[in-house]
Amino acid sequence: MVNKMKNEKYTTNSVNETIDLGERIGTAIKSGAVVSLTGDLGVGKTAFTKGLALGLGIEDTISSPTFTLMKEYEGRLDLKHIDAYRLEGVDSDSLGLFDLMDDRTVIVIEWGSFLDDLDFNVDYDINIKYIDETVREITVSEVEA
Repeated sequence: MVNKMKNEKYTTNSVNETIDLGERIGTAIKSGAVVSLTGDLGVGKTAFTKGLALGLGIEDTISSPTFTLMKEYEGRLDLKHIDAYRLEGVDSDSLGLFDLMDDRTVIVIEWGSFLDDLDFNVDYDINIKYIDETVREITVSEVEA
């Protein structure tokens, strides 16, 4: 079976607009979804995740899991926020990511492209591109099986 992709492009003009876009997507996202975030260092992946968490009903402060690899938050849907930057080249089977999935959880993987051998499907592939100091182009690809 061939996967189909629906792509939407957005332009945000501030960190707050990036957070707002994440919140809109988080409000509409389905449980059990896996989101892969890609983009250069400092482009706004964590800001986007902050908004997504708001859309999931999470009131906790969201911060990058760079040094902890994963942070967990509870909301309308729970969030497992993973930073794969330091996991490039690691076999994803050995990480046990599949064990994190359930029908009450959304998994967000920053630097998702570093885990190119995932043993499960990504539902949303989101790429954030730096345009200038405040402007970002955000492509949201919804992967359909």
